[in-house]
Amino acid sequence: MKNAYRINHRVEPGQYRLEDVFTDIRTYDILSEIFADAKEIAWVMANIKVIVIDEAFEVFVDNNDATIYFGLKYLHCCHEEILYLDIIHELCHVKQHLQGRNLYDERKAYVDRETEIEAYQITVQEARRIGLNDDAISNYLSVTWITTEEHKRLARRLNVITS
Repeated sequence: MKNAYRINHRVEPGQYRLEDVFTDIRTYDILSEIFADAKEIAWVMANIKVIVIDEAFEVFVDNNDATIYFGLKYLHCCHEEILYLDIIHELCHVKQHLQGRNLYDERKAYVDRETEIEAYQITVQEARRIGLNDDAISNYLSVTWITTEEHKRLARRLNVITS
């Protein structure tokens, strides 16, 4: 399934509202599965910042204030479907932050953290809904900071068949 997401790839380093970068974010049906209600969604839209930095990284949520950071090159070059899945994943972390949870429990490997498993479960569900097959989802799960074995463990836990 081909989806059209309105993502502003032309932003420069700086601070933005979610809607400045993901201009159609309020139309994402998945938000109602992440957040409690329309009031919480509105609060997130009004208060969560996106900061774009000219550094070599992809995207993460600050554990202190739930600010979402994007690497400039990643935001400029990444395909819309991947950025869409990334923002869904990061919004799950925003929700977890609002619940007072530690997003980066160093006592566990990245792929074993409950916060990551929960965020990836919703992201994989959404990836399937928009038409990605298991090969594409497996590729999405293959991030540079995990090993091949960790990737396989994560995919198994999420019921994603790897080739």
